[in-house]
Amino acid sequence: MNPLRKVSFIVLAFLISFNSSAESVDSLVRWNELHFAGTFEQTSFTNFLKSSTKDYLKLFLANSPTGENDFTLFENKISKTLEEINSSGALKKKNDKKVKHIYQVVHEKFLSKYEEENRFYEIIKTGNYNCVTATALYALFFEKLNIPYAIKEEPTHVYLVAYPNAENVLIETTTPMSGFLTFDNEYKTRYIDLLKKQKVIGSNEATPSNVDALFNKYYFGKENITLTQLIGIHFLNDALFKHDHNDIEGAYQQVKKGYLYYPNTRSEYLLMSFTAEKLESVSDPLQKAALIGQASRFKNAGITSEMIQGEFHNLTQTVLLKNNDKDLYLKCYKETQHNINDPELAKEIDYIFYYENGRVFYNQGNYVRAKPYFAKALQTQPNNVDLGGIFVACLAQSLRNERNNVAILDSLESYKTRFPALLQNNNFNSMIAYAYVVEFGDSFKKGNVTQGEKYQLLFEKLYESDKTLLSPEAVGNAYSEASIYYFKKGQKAKAKQILEKGLEIVPDNYQLKARKQMINGG
Repeated sequence: MNPLRKVSFIVLAFLISFNSSAESVDSLVRWNELHFAGTFEQTSFTNFLKSSTKDYLKLFLANSPTGENDFTLFENKISKTLEEINSSGALKKKNDKKVKHIYQVVHEKFLSKYEEENRFYEIIKTGNYNCVTATALYALFFEKLNIPYAIKEEPTHVYLVAYPNAENVLIETTTPMSGFLTFDNEYKTRYIDLLKKQKVIGSNEATPSNVDALFNKYYFGKENITLTQLIGIHFLNDALFKHDHNDIEGAYQQVKKGYLYYPNTRSEYLLMSFTAEKLESVSDPLQKAALIGQASRFKNAGITSEMIQGEFHNLTQTVLLKNNDKDLYLKCYKETQHNINDPELAKEIDYIFYYENGRVFYNQGNYVRAKPYFAKALQTQPNNVDLGGIFVACLAQSLRNERNNVAILDSLESYKTRFPALLQNNNFNSMIAYAYVVEFGDSFKKGNVTQGEKYQLLFEKLYESDKTLLSPEAVGNAYSEASIYYFKKGQKAKAKQILEKGLEIVPDNYQLKARKQMINGG
């Protein structure tokens, strides 16, 4: 079961009812993640979002399969309708009569049948419309005619109000026979009296002098949205329509576009839901990796770091552990990381990638290749005890054929500095102690007293902290070499002192006993 599918979603006919709260666009949808149906749509998006060219008509037609042609037809018809409106003299009438005339002309010229599932381009092809597409049409005309308006949004509906906070002429596109509404003083007073009886409005708030203000506040108090946001709703609707027809890919692409124009809690939830569903439906590992990264952006909508890690673990299981495809796994890792915004989650994905790669090479007996992966995993979780244990085991295996003790020592010292927590691992300390004592003996054998004494002290200090950290043979050899050096230099007392110290550590060492007997006998 896909962990992300724990987040359920409900598809309604048009919109999902959530409170709006704008989110950062860049955090959820990136420009390079959009897939356009054609040049017309891509150009429309580019001009609108990346330049100052705000052509709303093109954006409402962007999802048309014949957008360029539809745009030309719409422009011509809009132009002719505007000429008719301007020549009628209606624009000189009072505001309510003016709007009524515009409403009737536009409806007669463009609209014929209300359909719940509808795209804007269908208006020019068939005359079919719904509340979103017809509202967009009237808004475009009001823009051209410089008539002030507000677009009102409800959970499952949008509509227009012309001359808001003045005449408040309501354009209700879902009821063509009575879609034009005005409100006289008697209607307003009755409405306010009703709210007073329901105790929605207190008696102190309602006075004869502020009926208009209260009517505007309570009757038209629903949230206004912009024409740009209406574009977003148009794409979100298209996503829902496609989803209803089991077009998961199409729904996923459209919901991303809708979010760009109207980023809020509702569109974020839809985007998260369709991302999760898309993730479950794809089989291509690289696509899945990208979607895992994108899904991680929905922390505010309930997607947790643990869910994302679980998805990446599943991908790891298939690509790396089951199919042993290390090259593809690297590409999947990079694709996932490319789409993650959260630095802490990115570190967790780093850990999984490096640890699992290290584990694969370790299980294959390739300890040299496993070691750098485990080291990088330790960089993300330096105090991880289990990881520390397998890293030390890998380190020991990778160094077992190394004959250059200086190289071994340099490697161990480097890791000790990078990962101080390793000093809590007895096996690691044993390796360092062994390297110290070997270097102690080798240095005296080469006549390098300064180096020999340095590593003698380091070994003895480490030994004092844990007397199990030793190899009796290596200890015997080191102290024996030091005693030989001093004996040859004529420092018999120093040679005996070194032997005594060695015998304190390994009292049963045959080599040291024999060397002591030889010196005493001499």
